[in-house]
Amino acid sequence: MAATTKCPSPASTRPSLPVVEFPGVGLDAAQARRIAGIAKRMLADEPTLASTRMFGDKVSAGVDDAPALLFEDHAEITLYAQPGADLGLQYRALMLAGDEDMVLIGGPRSEDFETYCRHTLGLGSVTVLGVPPASAIGHATLPERCAATPSALEPIVETARKHRRLNLIPYIGTRQAWRFAGLIAERTGARVKVAAPPPHLTQRVNDKLWFARCVKDLLGPAALPPSYCTFGPVGLVGRLGALARRFERIVIKIPDSAGGAGNLIFLSELIRRLPPALLSRRVSRLLARRGWNGGFPLLVGAWDCDVLASPSVQIWIPARDDSLPVVEGIFDQAIGDEEGTFVGAMPCELPESLRNRLAGEALQLAHLFQQMGYFGRCSFDAVIAGNDAATALPHWIECNGRWGGTSIPMTLANRLLGDWKRRALLIVQRTDSKNRPCSLPAALARLGPLVFRDRGEEGIVILTPAGLETGTGMHLMSIAGSTDAARRQALAAESLLRAGPTDGRAGSGPR
Repeated sequence: MAATTKCPSPASTRPSLPVVEFPGVGLDAAQARRIAGIAKRMLADEPTLASTRMFGDKVSAGVDDAPALLFEDHAEITLYAQPGADLGLQYRALMLAGDEDMVLIGGPRSEDFETYCRHTLGLGSVTVLGVPPASAIGHATLPERCAATPSALEPIVETARKHRRLNLIPYIGTRQAWRFAGLIAERTGARVKVAAPPPHLTQRVNDKLWFARCVKDLLGPAALPPSYCTFGPVGLVGRLGALARRFERIVIKIPDSAGGAGNLIFLSELIRRLPPALLSRRVSRLLARRGWNGGFPLLVGAWDCDVLASPSVQIWIPARDDSLPVVEGIFDQAIGDEEGTFVGAMPCELPESLRNRLAGEALQLAHLFQQMGYFGRCSFDAVIAGNDAATALPHWIECNGRWGGTSIPMTLANRLLGDWKRRALLIVQRTDSKNRPCSLPAALARLGPLVFRDRGEEGIVILTPAGLETGTGMHLMSIAGSTDAARRQALAAESLLRAGPTDGRAGSGPR
């Protein structure tokens, strides 16, 4: 039997980014050699895939114990970057920040939430830097707006000069995030570490077609649903017709969109009924409504109908020469609609054999990315396709080469508990519910003893403030001693937050 290398649990160089290993996962020597060979071939095709030279010799991927600048910006994510689409999610960056760190917030701030993170959760003394909204100064991305706002830029420059180094921890490693790192290094002479993969590699891993190629090369064609690349309207309609003869439902995916935002699902009966010209026009019209710009290629594939679960494997990928990637957890995602919109998550309850398979295959994919130069947070989404757990198989759907709605609360739980696995977690992300607008102090008063507090063991953690303050939803994590208890606690919290009186500031929205 081949020797297996286990994933070591690396001591994080930042207390605010603790990494806790999911046990029992490793690679054998044959797997490692095969992965190295695939990575070598892919790098030969794209030699500059992990290059950061254009940002200067003082900028590189990584993270250390220097102060950090954190921000969540969606402006460069296809279809996700619609006006108001973040729904206040940028405040999730506070969950990853600690003493001496800085967080960028674009637009109206919620000082109540900043106080809550500092004192109720005990996350440390963080400097929040306000940046005008995009419409105010004509720049789309948060880093560009920061560079054009002296009151936000100067504290960053001063911190970098003082310490001679700085960490940049973006939600996603976009080109503008890396350019901003280069700007800081040029202005200060400081070494800037970016806790994300280089921008070209970031773009690739978040592309569903590129990811499908990786899955097929590494794990084989059975590891993903039947999927094809189409390069024009005629090929698209032809592939739809061929798939509609074999499968019940067909999906078209805009490859670089986030999550379910670019998924368009058709009943095969409809595809078979429409003439090709009419089908082409209808598909183009529906894609355009999703924000599609008319570009190809598009991914077309079978949509798994018999699905037992929609798991997501959370990974931390260290630098190539440090250690193997670390599988931190497997979570069942709660999906809110047919297209696959994320509305929450909880630890996976699949049989151990399936969890181990998911963890092992995800580790192989993560190691492939690591060999190509990936650093930082990553997750892989799958569906468990089949009628029962004994015969079901994982189908890998997409890679999230960034932080997200599961990894941020999981990392926060590690900060609060030492190891998120000590307790049961339930993440709730409602963005379409109608609750009465409520200030954060009023929300905490309603929750009363359910509120999780620093050094506590269970309770409700508010993850972002905007939905509560505007009456458009809620975003919270329930921590309890068992899964059932976490569910009951979350339901009780949702009921309390939807009902009850509001205070004098209730209708004013975030500040």
